[in-house]
Amino acid sequence: MASTGGRPDPDEARAALAGIQQVQRAVRDTPWPTWLYPTNALLLGAMTLTFLLEQHRTAAFLAVALVVAAVNLVAGYRMGAPWALPTSRLFLAAVAAAGACVVAALVLADLTRSSWPVLVLAVAATALYSAGAVAHRRSTGPVGRAGTSRPGARGASRTGRRDR
Repeated sequence: MASTGGRPDPDEARAALAGIQQVQRAVRDTPWPTWLYPTNALLLGAMTLTFLLEQHRTAAFLAVALVVAAVNLVAGYRMGAPWALPTSRLFLAAVAAAGACVVAALVLADLTRSSWPVLVLAVAATALYSAGAVAHRRSTGPVGRAGTSRPGARGASRTGRRDR
């Protein structure tokens, strides 16, 4: 690795690291496309419902899981941050709770012949993810017409249009 000069002093190093952390946070707080939230919520519900199938349950589950991964990866690449996890703790907790509903549906589908617990868990997974999506969207702000993430952000007016 080539060096660009002498060794930085501790203050310069701290400032450089703070700048990196600020950029990483900005990438993680980038608003997602609005269509991605309901798509993910419905796919989580569908993933949960695959446990009601009598045959090919695992194949159906894996197929829906691959669709979830593909949709999120494509959306992430289009945003320029395919592997970035949001910083919203409420969103991350809601996603974990929705995932727990999916796992609970897997267990309950094997323990009971009744389908209503899986249906309730599918609705819960969808609702939990949706609630987390609202929290995530509010934490990142709406995307304005000029592509700015928040009204009043640098280069944007309160109307969401670029200042001239």
